[in-house]
Amino acid sequence: MAAISVKRNSFLSNFKALLSSQCLYHNFAEAGNKPRPSSKKDSGFELGEINIISKWQKMDSRSLGITQKLPSSPYTLIKILRSRGFDAYLVGGCVRDLLLNRTPKDFDVITTADLNQIKKQFHRCVIVGRRFPICMVHIKGSVIEVSSFKTLAKHSENKEKFLVAQMPRGCDKLDLNLWKNSMHRDFTVNSLFFDPIIHKIYDYNNGMKDLLEQKLRTLVPAHESFTEDCARILRGLRLAARLGLSFSKDIESAIHKHASSILTLSPPRIMMEMNYMLSFGAAEPSLRLLHRYRILEILLPFQAAYISRQTTGSGQHTMMLMKLFSDMDKIVSCDKPSACCLWIGLLAFHQALLNNPQHPFVVLTFGSVLYHESWEDGLKFARKCGQPLVSFDPETLDPYTFISDDEVAKKVKELARQVINSIDTLVDADTLHNTMSKFPGSSCSGLVFISKNAAHGTAQLFHVLSHKVDTYSKGRSSFEINYQLLVKGDASEARFALGKIILNTMGCRIDDHPTPPENIHFTASDASLQKSNVKSSSSKKQNVSTEKPIKEIVDHAVEKSEERCVSKSPVQKLIATLETIVEDEDLPSQLDGQKPKEKVNAAAEVQVDQSKTKERRKRVLQLSTLFK
Repeated sequence: MAAISVKRNSFLSNFKALLSSQCLYHNFAEAGNKPRPSSKKDSGFELGEINIISKWQKMDSRSLGITQKLPSSPYTLIKILRSRGFDAYLVGGCVRDLLLNRTPKDFDVITTADLNQIKKQFHRCVIVGRRFPICMVHIKGSVIEVSSFKTLAKHSENKEKFLVAQMPRGCDKLDLNLWKNSMHRDFTVNSLFFDPIIHKIYDYNNGMKDLLEQKLRTLVPAHESFTEDCARILRGLRLAARLGLSFSKDIESAIHKHASSILTLSPPRIMMEMNYMLSFGAAEPSLRLLHRYRILEILLPFQAAYISRQTTGSGQHTMMLMKLFSDMDKIVSCDKPSACCLWIGLLAFHQALLNNPQHPFVVLTFGSVLYHESWEDGLKFARKCGQPLVSFDPETLDPYTFISDDEVAKKVKELARQVINSIDTLVDADTLHNTMSKFPGSSCSGLVFISKNAAHGTAQLFHVLSHKVDTYSKGRSSFEINYQLLVKGDASEARFALGKIILNTMGCRIDDHPTPPENIHFTASDASLQKSNVKSSSSKKQNVSTEKPIKEIVDHAVEKSEERCVSKSPVQKLIATLETIVEDEDLPSQLDGQKPKEKVNAAAEVQVDQSKTKERRKRVLQLSTLFK
């Protein structure tokens, strides 16, 4: 499918106009869809707290770009449930990601069957969960989460009464079930349903519109939503970091107010949410958002204190921590995730350097030995590519002193032991409090959420370097990451990935530079945590950095805007998918642009070829060709 080339603001304006003037969305509840009057005494929700959607929308998924064949496991599961007389749909984040042409992290199915009926249909099916039980169905080598419409309704009776009272008139039983269930979900962009059998997407809360406008909006007022489930705060930050969605003032205010409620979550629940944040390709922007909303000081106080010192101290300092996680994001993604040992290892590695700074060549060799799985090969590579050396403050020492091979071996072993010791800080509250003495005055909640099993598995990665490192000679047969092993936490694959991240952070771009890298020396960054300078090993003069700064999350120059964009957006992919619904006919030449203060951090705009645009102007096809 060819890509559409339009400016972002122009596209959004055109799309908004099409929603109203061309009736792009199918309105099947046109008449009599106003809410019925209700009695407040039957519900804990007040009238007017939920915005009743005036238009319910059904869309042909093929017209919106979902033309690729689904994985066989969710498709087969839905077909089996349908053959037994039950309705079944894909729901939530997987529908959102399919619309954005992204690989879903997983597939969730919801059905009219109850949990026991679901279990009877599949040989390998287990009911899990207490508050909101679901079925984990093993099918065709995958595990699909299957929930029931009846379960959520049963556990939210007050809200159900309110929703029934607000039910739009003229809708059938199917739409009522879907609409009520959608209103129980966290964000509008996660409230979409998809029937892959008949190629229909159901949108009852303007989720598609919010997705196109890059908005993150709760189904009920944000304060109410986060009170109902404070884990939605972490999920909201993750979505904003990964998809480039913006927050309204309502959500921002609610995050600040309810941030401390995260302490009420169980450690396994926090670990699960943090792993989703850090293992799927959006770790660096997630950490920035966690720090911005002062949640990082609850979850990872040592790292939060470090970032605060780097950005508010008297001098400007390099953010090695962010550089490590930025480089990790380049090798993992939703379809190629890692096990938690990768980000736990990076946290411990960086903390060890903060507690005991090392010569840059020691750090480089440490990463090279992990990468090559051999002391001899790792040292040889480091000697070849280690000059000039990248230095970080305060993690590294003076890079202009020579260090012998024997001294390097000794220092690498010491660093490995310090990394293993640093892992204790992540799992033991007393050790955490003692370590926080490095940052006097910084708050420490005492929360530890990483399990001892995960910590033990991570420590095993560094044991091979903590003993007699100069005899380590396993060797690496392939220098491509095996993601099937990485997601399982395979020690060899995790070491290789860790080594690659460290080498890239230290200036040895494994993928970009087959020859030794140019003379780059990181020395400082401003409050945006990004800017760096170049320092020559011979003259030690500062030059402009040759490495492009990572895009800032927040633009403080427009602090008063109503909505704040917090990350680079993938909306261009969704724009491209919409080309399937336009043909060579005339489109209105000018539509009002989006107000500049709607977004704080605008995504990079795609340049428009004005001459081609005038030659080929387009219009939406007839509605009958879009919806079947």
